Amino acid sequence: MTRILITGASGLLGSNLAIEWSKTDEIYGLFLNNRPELPRVVPAACDLLDAEGLRRLLGEVRPEVVVHAAAMTSVDACENDPAAAWAVNVQGTSNLIQACPPATRHLIYISTDYVFSGLRGHYTEADAPSPVNVYGRTKLDGERLIMGSPIPWTIVRTSFFGWSPGGGGRTVRRCFMEQSLASLESWSTVTAWTNRFSTPLLVNNLAQVLMEIARLGLTGLWHAGSEQRVSNWQLLRYLAECVGGGAQDGAAEGAATAAAATASAAVDLIKGAAFQSQPGLGRAERPFDTSLCSYRLQAALGRGFGDYRQAVQRWLDLRNNGYLFAV
Repeated sequence: MTRILITGASGLLGSNLAIEWSKTDEIYGLFLNNRPELPRVVPAACDLLDAEGLRRLLGEVRPEVVVHAAAMTSVDACENDPAAAWAVNVQGTSNLIQACPPATRHLIYISTDYVFSGLRGHYTEADAPSPVNVYGRTKLDGERLIMGSPIPWTIVRTSFFGWSPGGGGRTVRRCFMEQSLASLESWSTVTAWTNRFSTPLLVNNLAQVLMEIARLGLTGLWHAGSEQRVSNWQLLRYLAECVGGGAQDGAAEGAATAAAATASAAVDLIKGAAFQSQPGLGRAERPFDTSLCSYRLQAALGRGFGDYRQAVQRWLDLRNNGYLFAV
């Protein structure tokens, strides 16, 4: 059993990583304000900007693997307060590197597809980053710090969605898929961008990928995304089909026909529109196509990562099977 410390354990990424990883390893979940109430996870309160406190905590925990999932991720908030974004995403990363004790043999940094300009998509690890907003620039600066670390390191660029933690009645910022699902289930329209593309993974699948990376000791820079590039519009239309249609396999003819009609009505709630990036007035510029090529990592792990349809289906299945109560 490996002792692993995950930063940002109260966020969408960190909490789901902790849940998946705690099934096989000893997990410490670092948090700042919202104490994570997760089974099999030891919560550890510390501010990444408190260099001495961080050094003391990691010295006590002595993690063998550190997964740095904490970040200031609101793109507009980063743009409106670049000093805060730099403090969390850059200085916090530097403090974490320096705080790692001799016991730490692997440092895994979760980066983002937003390090790219989005002008062409299908980015490989060999492509030069060119971020268009403060969030992307601070995450890229964090990457550069990790690359200079004396600890064996791994950088994983990715994009993901999943179920946000909500234990203890806490109000959390929901991911766009959760927001869209809530609108669909209340029969409200959803605007979806036809010209913005990505390769999103379900966060639980990303957790499995990271576990395999740690187990194999893979180091260096890697891209982790779904196998198929998808527009925001395509992704949400498929979500609407799933929500509106429900399970049709094996249904009686009349029931299947009714389900198909409901699915069609749900899909009609998705209103396609062309995205126009309009930075300023509190809004950050957005890249148009940040799709990632993950062929290298798939080859290294000996398996594929699935497409967006499989990710959406598993995401909904998790809710149906009670996963929300775990996060």
